[in-house]
Parts: sequence; C-alpha cells; structure tokens
Amino acid sequence: MTKIFFSFISVCFLTATAFSQSTFSTETKKYIEYYDSITVFKNALLIDGKGNTAKPHQTVIISQGKISWVGDDVKVNIPKGAKTIDLNGKALMPGLVMLHEHMYISAHSMETRQANARQLPVTFPRLYLAAGATTIRTAGNIEPYSDISIKRDIDAGKYPGPSIEATAPYLEGNGSIFPQMNELKKPEDAIAFVNYWSDQGFTSFKGYMAIDKPTLKAAIDAVHKRKLKITAHLCAVTYREAAEMGIDQLEHGFLACTDFSKEKKENECPADAEQSVADINTKSDSVKNLLQFLIDKKTIITSTLAVFEGYTSAQPAPSPELLSYFSPDSRDFYLKLFARIKSVTAPTSDDKAFVNGAKMEKMFYDMGGLLTVGTDPTGNGGTIPGFGNWRAIELLVEADGFTPLEAIKIATLNGAIALGFDKNIGTIETGKSADLLIIDGDPSTNISDLRKVETVFRNGVGYNSKKLFESVKGKVGFN
Repeated sequence: MTKIFFSFISVCFLTATAFSQSTFSTETKKYIEYYDSITVFKNALLIDGKGNTAKPHQTVIISQGKISWVGDDVKVNIPKGAKTIDLNGKALMPGLVMLHEHMYISAHSMETRQANARQLPVTFPRLYLAAGATTIRTAGNIEPYSDISIKRDIDAGKYPGPSIEATAPYLEGNGSIFPQMNELKKPEDAIAFVNYWSDQGFTSFKGYMAIDKPTLKAAIDAVHKRKLKITAHLCAVTYREAAEMGIDQLEHGFLACTDFSKEKKENECPADAEQSVADINTKSDSVKNLLQFLIDKKTIITSTLAVFEGYTSAQPAPSPELLSYFSPDSRDFYLKLFARIKSVTAPTSDDKAFVNGAKMEKMFYDMGGLLTVGTDPTGNGGTIPGFGNWRAIELLVEADGFTPLEAIKIATLNGAIALGFDKNIGTIETGKSADLLIIDGDPSTNISDLRKVETVFRNGVGYNSKKLFESVKGKVGFN
C-alpha cells in the first residue's frame, strides 16, 4: 500500500504544473462545476466502457486531469485535501467518442431542393460537450478555417467544447451536390489537397460521393504517407474497392454501400443506390463475403442511424424540448420536411434500407468488425448534436439489437481505438485522461438514461451539462 500511495503522490507532483497552468476564459468558467487538483468519486455505479457489467460501490480518483485510482469503496485511501463527490449510486462512465460529427447544419432550399449547409461555431460545440461527447471527429467540413479555429479556441480554454479530431474539407469528385465542396479533377489534385490541408493542421480526411477510384487511391496513399487516417462516404466507389485500396474507415454503416447495385458502372454513382440497399438479402453469401472482406482488410465502419432515421416514415415526432433549441427558421425548415416525410403512409425504400443497414451493422460487429458510431447533424435538419448523439447510440440498441453495454462500448472504447487514442481515452482505467460522465441513471440497463447526464468531465474539468444546454436554447441555426 505504501508503494501504491507513493506512486500516486509522484503522479500528482509530476502533472501538477501542467494542470495548474490550464487557463479558462470568463465565458468558459460559467459552465465549470469542478476544477480541483484531486477529485474523488465515491459510491459510483462504474461503467468502464469495455462492455463489462456495471459495478456498484466503486471509487475513482482523478488527479491533475488523469485517472489515478479505480477500485472498491472499501479499499480506497482518500488523499488529503481531495475534493470528494459522493455519487449516491449514480453512474460514472467514459466520455463519448463520436466519429461522424460536423460544425454545420442542413440549410437546403425547400423550394428548389438545392443542397446547402450553415456553419454553427457556437451552439454545436456546446451541445456536443453538454451531451457527454468529450472527443469528436468532425468527418468533413464546409468552412475549414472556422473548424480549425474552433478546435484551437476550445483547446486554449476560450470556449467550452469537446476535444476535436479535425477532418479536412471533403475530397470530392466532379458533380458535387454541395456548393461548398471543392471538386478534384485528377489524382494529382488529391495529393496536393492532402498535403495542403495537412500543413494547415488537419489530422484526418474524408472522401465523398463523387470521387473516382484513381483519385481516391491517390488520396489514401497521400494520407497514409503523412501517417494520418482517411474515411469516406462513398457512392461512385464501392466498399470493396475502397477497402482494397486500404481505406481506414467507411461512414454511414452500409447505407452508402453500392456494392449490390444492379446499375453500378465504373466510377459512377448508380441511380438505384438507395434502392439497392433496400433490396439486399442480408442472409446471402454475397453480403457475408463483403463483410468478411472488410474485416480482413481491417476496415472500420461508422454507424450513423440517427440521421437516416429522419427519412423514415416510422421516425418519432420531435419533442417540444428538442424544438426549443432551434432558431425559428431552422425549426421551420425541419418541421416542414418532417411533415413531408411523415405524409407518406406506405413503407418506402428509406424504411427498408434502414432496416437492412441496421442488420448488416450487427452482422459486421458479430463477425469481428470494429463498429463505431456518429451523429451526422445534417439530413432533415432535426438531427443536431446532443440530442442526435444520444439518438445515434439508442438506435444501436433499438434498431441493431445491441445490448446497452455493447452500445456504450461502441460509443467509447471503439471510437478511441478507431482514432488510435485508446491508450488515453475510451475507458475508465488508471493513467487515462479523466474524460468522464456523471449520469443520474443506469445506461447499462436503459440506454436512454444517457440523456440524464449531469456533469461532463473533460481532462478532469467538470462542466455543468444543464448550463451548457441552456446557453444555446433557441439559437441552433443562428450561430
């Protein structure tokens, strides 16, 4: 015990300087509930993020932003001068690691159907953190200098928000549907693009729907030469083709998969892309062979069911609480599109594709694939950070059939593994960053208890979730 205590004191001493030098702006301080050198959480229901059964009566000690001790309440020696928080049986779990996030919202024209997006640099970071997302990957952006500035300001303590793995602007080919996206004409363009945005500080990349095989291959090789990672939302390139090229990850589960299209042509997005997913026989050998191929290639898959649910006829009606966060124009856009989708009574190809995509995600996981989860706050405009984070994880249980503990693991440890950060985040273990959530409930048995988050600890600093949410009410869409 003497050696353990001496090691604990040594860790405190070595990290005290870095922690004490952390500075926060007056604005950020408004939301900080706890900021102590040593914090002790007692009587916690511990959900470790590894998928293990939750353990009651646990103590976790964090020191200078790191987890320094985890164990039974009866075995702990509380350090002198520590801030002690009796959780009274509330859940303590790792912060969420969400891998398909953005700093923009859908802002399409309802009249012309022209695609567009609107950057929201203030409200979105706060919503992510308030809901418990302590680390996010932005998975593509429309205003790169804004995104990198948001990351810099959060890291400096100027504004509250999650740790951000910043993804560069989209690697898109000819015929983009979004006016904010650059179009790459040839493989050499992709190489120059990757090198330029890497130099600007972006640490991941994302291919988009119209990119062709030669250009995507050049991008993958250029990204890997920089020792970075690349994902993609595909269409013109199939999953098998991208995995063969060595892509690290693929977005939207299997709802962007065109491998089974009857109309697929080389380097073209097929007209039946959506219908082909709706028509998939998930029990077929061809499906199992594709899943096994992706697993063999170590291709990671990101589930984003929340955004696709917004196009299904069975989607739930928005709650008054959710709607209270929108600015008037954004709320109007969302409700009009919601009404249009719900007016269709017969099952649609979106409905059928959603069901098949969910089945394939579960099959992929059960066969040994690495599945992660993200929100994608775009679509019909109703999937926003915070509420969308929770819904994406709930759907892993409701639609895919995972247990709550499996869903939590996908949203914590698996995300950390995909980013290569699992030595530092993703689980509650000694030596890891103190990214933790206090929840007034038990999400290990009821996944919707994630919505009862009270305090979000990022690097050992505890933020008041309710205050963060309240600060952006009625503003989502303005900024």
